[in-house]
Amino acid sequence: MPTVTSTELWDLIESQFKPGVLQSFSLTGPHSNTELYSHKVVARPIEIKGKKQLHWKLYAVDGRQTHENISWKKSLEKVKALLGPGYRNAHLKTTQEEIQVRMLKKSKVQISRKQLEAPVQAASQSHDVKKQYLFPEGAPCPFLIATGIMSESGKVHQSMYRKFRQINRFAEFVYDVREHFPTDRPVRIVDYGCGKSYLTFAIRHLLVEKLGLQVQMLGLDSNQEVIDSCQKTKDDLQLTDIHFEKAHIAEADLKAPVDLAIWLHACDTATDDALARSVQLDAKVILASPCCQHEFYKQVNNESLQPLLKHGILRERFAAMATDALRSQLLETIGYRTQIIEFIDLEHTAKNLLLRAIRTDSTEQHRKQSQAAYLAMKQSLNIKRFHLEKLLGKLLPE
Repeated sequence: MPTVTSTELWDLIESQFKPGVLQSFSLTGPHSNTELYSHKVVARPIEIKGKKQLHWKLYAVDGRQTHENISWKKSLEKVKALLGPGYRNAHLKTTQEEIQVRMLKKSKVQISRKQLEAPVQAASQSHDVKKQYLFPEGAPCPFLIATGIMSESGKVHQSMYRKFRQINRFAEFVYDVREHFPTDRPVRIVDYGCGKSYLTFAIRHLLVEKLGLQVQMLGLDSNQEVIDSCQKTKDDLQLTDIHFEKAHIAEADLKAPVDLAIWLHACDTATDDALARSVQLDAKVILASPCCQHEFYKQVNNESLQPLLKHGILRERFAAMATDALRSQLLETIGYRTQIIEFIDLEHTAKNLLLRAIRTDSTEQHRKQSQAAYLAMKQSLNIKRFHLEKLLGKLLPE
C-alpha cells in the first residue's frame, strides 16, 4: 500500500464523500488505550423526506448497536475527528472503486485503491419507500382477516393500519431471534395479557406458516370476555396449537421451560410481574413492551438532577427511562443479554420501547459487574423500592 500525506488523504476522502458517489464507509480498529469509541462504525447514504443524510450505525463490543442520522457536512467533520485519533482503519466504497485507508505511526497513512470491474449505480437512498412487511398488504392472511385488520381481498382497513404496522414490527423482532428456538419440539410461547391476541396469532403464523416450526402457545388475560373472543377466533381459524386461559400473571399454571415470553404494553408493575414470572420459567427469550411506569416517579431523587426533576413531565419521562434501565441491568445480573430498542415510530405511539432479553451463559465476572452497576445506579437515584427486585428475590446474586 503506498504511503501518502495527511493532506492527500483528506483531499481524496473529500472528493469521494458526496451524495451519488459514496455508497458506504466504515471505521474499524479502535485504539486499545481508549473506551470512547465503538468497536466498529458503518455509515450509508439515506434520504428522509427529501433530505440527504448519512445513517450511522455504531457497533459496541458486546454486539449492541446505536443509530443516528447525520448531515453530509457534519458526517465528514466527524470522520476527520475520528479517523486517526479514534480508529486506525477506514473503508470507503463508491460507485467506481473501493478505498482502504490505514493510519500508521508517526502520522503516516497507507492507501489502497481498487477499481470496480463495473461501475455501481447509486442505490436508492429513500427512507420513504413502501416497507416490505413479513405480513404484506395485498396478500390475504387468515389471522389478519379473522381479527378484523385486513379485508378478504388483502386490503388493510384504514382504522387498523397502526395495529398492522405494530404487529409486523413485533414479528420482525421474533424473526430476528429465531435461532434461539428449538427445531426438534414445539416452541413454547406465553403471551401475558394477550388482549385480542393480535400478537399471539401473528407469531403463530410466522413460526408455523413461514418458518415451518411447531408451537405450543398460551395466551393469558384476566378478562373472560376477551378470552372468549380469542377462543372464537382460534376456532374460526381451526387452530389446535394455541390455548387461551383467564388468569393473572402470577396465578397462571405455567410449566418451565418457556422458549419465548411476550407482552405488549403491560401497565406499570405488571411488566415486572411478567419479567419475574418469565425468569422463574427460565424463558430463553423475552420481548417486553412496557407501559405507564409510575413506581419510580416519587422515589427518584438526585441533587445534581434537580433542574430536570423539578419539571413534572421530565421527571415522568426520566423515571420511566430509569425503570427500564434498571430492569435491563437487573436481568443482566442473572444471565440475560439485554437491549432496549425502539419498537415503533413515536408518531404511532409514545409507548415505543421494547426490552429484549436473551438467556446466555454469561460469566460470573460479567454478572458481578452488572450487579455493581445496577446497585450504583439505584443508589444514585435514591430508589428504595423496586417491585422487580422484590419478585426475583433468591434468584438474584447475593
